[in-house]
Amino acid sequence: MKNAVKKMVFSVSVLAVCFSFFACAYYPASQDYIVMRKNGVVMQTNIVSTRDFTTLGLIFVESSAVLDPNGTILSGSKITFEMLMREARKLNADDIINIKIDEIERISTTVERTGQSTNASGYTSSYEERSTVRTVDYKANALAIKYK
Repeated sequence: MKNAVKKMVFSVSVLAVCFSFFACAYYPASQDYIVMRKNGVVMQTNIVSTRDFTTLGLIFVESSAVLDPNGTILSGSKITFEMLMREARKLNADDIINIKIDEIERISTTVERTGQSTNASGYTSSYEERSTVRTVDYKANALAIKYK
């Protein structure tokens, strides 16, 4: 009799564990639910996710800026939101999402000979002036969207 009770308790506990895993798998975690209470009755409603926009396509913008050693822009500009929106408006878009901007930096150094001098022993030395200019190329892309 003791042996039969042990088998029955074991079987019930195995079934309880199986049902608890089934219940976890039955309700996916990625779905949203609204629980409404009306007159003491709990009702559950699934929410279907919808996009409130349509995609119109990718847009691309390029720009470059020349910077001095202190980081001040001498000519050109960085990419601005306005540049991206002007391209998006060409597709009749309302907004942009998923913006990605790459910066490609090039450094160039120029050397200029400014003069020479000769000392009393006949040694000649030249004066050089070095200037370093950084050029940064900006490349951006985004997804143009139109709201419904």
